Amino acid sequence: MTIRPQRGAASLAVVMLLLFATALGVLHLNRGLLFDQRISANQMRATQALESAEAGIEWATGMLNSPYNIDTDCELSDTATTTFRKRYVMTQWDATPSSSAAIPADNVFPGCRLTADGPACDCPDVPAAGQPDAVASLGTDIEPSFTVSFAAVAGDPEAVQITSRGCVASENVCSPDDAAATDGNAVVTTTIKIRPLLRAAPAAPLTCGKSCTIGGSYNLINANVETNGVLVNAGEGITTGPGTDLSTLPGVPSQNALVGNDASLANLSSNDPTCENSAMFNAYFGSTIEKYRAAPSTKQLSCTSASDCKNKITDAYGDGWRSFYFDTDVHLSGNGTLGSSADPVTLVTASGLDINGTWDIYGLVFSNSAEINDLGTGSASIHGAQIACAGYRNNGNGTTEYDADALKNARRFTGTMVRVPGSWRDF
Repeated sequence: MTIRPQRGAASLAVVMLLLFATALGVLHLNRGLLFDQRISANQMRATQALESAEAGIEWATGMLNSPYNIDTDCELSDTATTTFRKRYVMTQWDATPSSSAAIPADNVFPGCRLTADGPACDCPDVPAAGQPDAVASLGTDIEPSFTVSFAAVAGDPEAVQITSRGCVASENVCSPDDAAATDGNAVVTTTIKIRPLLRAAPAAPLTCGKSCTIGGSYNLINANVETNGVLVNAGEGITTGPGTDLSTLPGVPSQNALVGNDASLANLSSNDPTCENSAMFNAYFGSTIEKYRAAPSTKQLSCTSASDCKNKITDAYGDGWRSFYFDTDVHLSGNGTLGSSADPVTLVTASGLDINGTWDIYGLVFSNSAEINDLGTGSASIHGAQIACAGYRNNGNGTTEYDADALKNARRFTGTMVRVPGSWRDF
């Protein structure tokens, strides 16, 4: 007897084999799709983290160039007393920068979380020596975030390295200690360096493009050995009244500290007699007066009276500004103090300068007027230096004392911090 297979059973087996093969194919395709989706998600998070880290570099650079006093939310505050630069980069600089280098705060991590409403930032105070790191409080939301830190650059006291760490989907704060708890993180570093606002400090407490006339009971003091104790440097003649007190290095006759008819100053003055080409200004600042006025660290002011000038400059100083430009004549009366040797100011005017009353000004005063510049009849004191594009005359009872530290700090506190080419890296 012959037994023949059932056609129905064979057909069912074929169908089962086809279904199994189809299932394997679908499973393989889904596996490939899931793998591609995971790669895509990882790529997206890595890109977001890198962009966040780069945003941190830009944010830190901008904050370092901001003249405003900030609070712990990184915002301008009437009660704040320090800028971002001073808090994190210059906090530990010695008051006499000629004998010390910059030591930035390397155990503090300010930062921001990039929310739909804009960045939410935190600028913690620098911890005391031996205390734990201070890290920005940014919460644990899923938006991208970054923190930045600063380190000194060996051999260059006016440069600083910024390290920015960007994170995505962070369960913890985006800092070096907690970055592993994020779905994606990236690190970018770059070096920035101060581009000084004041390129070359004057070598005398008083510098005149043309003649210098000093009368009244005025005091000129320079005990700085590096400048040879020069008291006045002028392109033309120097005249001193009988009440003028000249104090220079011990053993140096005071008249020897008056350097008149300086050929370099005379050349600058003769080639720019109206002071419109910024020849004298460029010799010390390395730019035109227009560029100085437009600089982000310069506060531009206009005033109509002595009291108006006093109110505007003291208000701006209280906000954190240290570099000033006046469109109009500068008249200051009454009493006041601007700056210190460790925290000086730079005052520049394209017009005249007239100071009356008892003022103490630390830093550099520059007048770009082609007219004679008067220093009033009060008892104003300038600790640093004065420069007049053209001639200068005073008949007051004040003092101009050369302060090398004030001039050196003016370079650091008012200069713009810019990237050093070739220092950027993201690996």
